[in-house]
Amino acid sequence: MNGDTDLKIKNLRKYFGSNKVLNGINFELREGERVVVLGPSGSGKSTFLRCINWMEEPTAGEIILDGTPITEKNVRAMRQRIGMVFQHFNLINNLTVMDNLLLAPVKLKLMKRDAAKKRAQELLRHIGLLDKANAFPASLSGGQKQRVAIIRAMMLSPEVLLFDEPTSALDPESIGDVLSLIRELAGRGMTFIIVTHEMSFAKEIATRIVFIDKGKIIEEGTPREFFEHPKTPRVREFLKKVL
Repeated sequence: MNGDTDLKIKNLRKYFGSNKVLNGINFELREGERVVVLGPSGSGKSTFLRCINWMEEPTAGEIILDGTPITEKNVRAMRQRIGMVFQHFNLINNLTVMDNLLLAPVKLKLMKRDAAKKRAQELLRHIGLLDKANAFPASLSGGQKQRVAIIRAMMLSPEVLLFDEPTSALDPESIGDVLSLIRELAGRGMTFIIVTHEMSFAKEIATRIVFIDKGKIIEEGTPREFFEHPKTPRVREFLKKVL
């Protein structure tokens, strides 16, 4: 990546029938940025992430990665560069932890199986779960599942990571473990967008906060600007309820 704009979103719209979930979002993400997306439930935050890597096909607008628009024709290649971590882990229950990690790189022929296995072992060792390599997801705690899901996304060495409420299904102790891992990725300069309800973490980790309501970006700024000097009545009302 070249330090120029890496991800550019122009007039993104997503409609489900008459339900207009995203109503013209314009957004840019530069290399090394950590953007936290906040907003009320149902505001379009998760749909925004799912449109970026075409898990939901946009109704209108453009998503451009390093100058190349993402389309139906190139979406598989683009997904290798944009990793996704889901709220409910999305691990495949009838595969072991190791096989979950190997599936994408080996199936997509991006890595030889031996090389992929070595990388998976290194990542599992790093998060303290090497002893779970041959376990099935059902035997893991929620926090363990989510940390495995994060390193699964890292197996392809993505340029951008999308986190969709990665701690909302976890107990308090597990939340700390998962946030520590995300904090570590931030320390390594990972570029990411995260939807979260963890306000103190948002203040700490974000280079920029984006607030979405009714499918539009209402306000954005640095964490200090956003939390200490909100510009719009809507954001002031939101912060009164969540802080």
